[in-house]
Amino acid sequence: MIWHPLVWAFWMAAATGGLLYATGALQAVDVVLNWRPARADVDQLQRERHAEMAALLGHWALGSLSAAAVLGLVGIAVVWHRIIPGAMCGTGVLQAMGTDGSRAMVFWGAALMVLYGWRTLDRLDSHHPEGLLTRTGARVMIGAAPFLVLAIFFSWQALMRIENVPPVSCCAAVYDQVLDNAPGSVAMKRLAPICLWGSLAGGAALLVLAVSAIRRPGRGSGALGCAIALLWSVGATVSVKQVWSAYYYQVLSHPCPWCLFLPDYRGAGFFIFASMAVVVTESVALWLADRTRGRIPVLKEPADKRIRQAAWRISIALIGFTILTAGPAIAWRLRSGVWLDGSF
Repeated sequence: MIWHPLVWAFWMAAATGGLLYATGALQAVDVVLNWRPARADVDQLQRERHAEMAALLGHWALGSLSAAAVLGLVGIAVVWHRIIPGAMCGTGVLQAMGTDGSRAMVFWGAALMVLYGWRTLDRLDSHHPEGLLTRTGARVMIGAAPFLVLAIFFSWQALMRIENVPPVSCCAAVYDQVLDNAPGSVAMKRLAPICLWGSLAGGAALLVLAVSAIRRPGRGSGALGCAIALLWSVGATVSVKQVWSAYYYQVLSHPCPWCLFLPDYRGAGFFIFASMAVVVTESVALWLADRTRGRIPVLKEPADKRIRQAAWRISIALIGFTILTAGPAIAWRLRSGVWLDGSF
């Protein structure tokens, strides 16, 4: 494993967050197994204390783990490629890490998504003294454990791999795949138009649902919005890689999203993918708030407030994503009179 200051910072944040989470999850186990809100005996008072402790530790853990994830992303995107032979961006870093790097990123995303869902439920639960969502929130909190364990495990494996690693090909491999018409590259080219128009349609649908939720929180379907957001994120990712990134690079045949994070392109990748992350996480929050609103009428008012808050954030993130992706393409079209691929 490389002994870089950012690696130390990543592991300190991950270890702190993991310890806080483990302590809170142990408290949550007692809540799940023995929660009896109708009683007022000593055991139930002890469990209420455990629930409050789990909530406090969970919020701290989410903050620390989020910081660790951001530090890891910054390391992959703009820092660690400088110490890996042949690497020019995050593509080279992930090549050096092997499959463990991609797996770590997937499980970090899943763990933080589950914990963000728990945070939404915990905030809604705090608006009623009887703790109507306490047991449900504890279950969701515990559900993040396997994802977090795998995220930390694959992070360790990935960082161990990049010590004394042989030179990598980085973006040269991307060019070779495109120029040689590799099967994967050809498939992605064919899939790009479908993902592009699908992401545009999905973004428009999400914006309509968000505006509807702002006006009347109980009118739309939170589950539908969450499903659309997940599908939209897949199509948007492919579109950024295959279509929109070309207008930043001003060259075709370079489908590398990691170069967007570099200072040469003003770190646009951080803002683009942050917008996508906001859309997905807030769609999950909107779904949970909508579900709570329908099942627990006494929490209708705080649920409505959370639905509106999520809808506003989704709307702003979608607008920001559109400006950051379609903006350079439209500017190119206005300057040159054609799109980058030569079409009118």
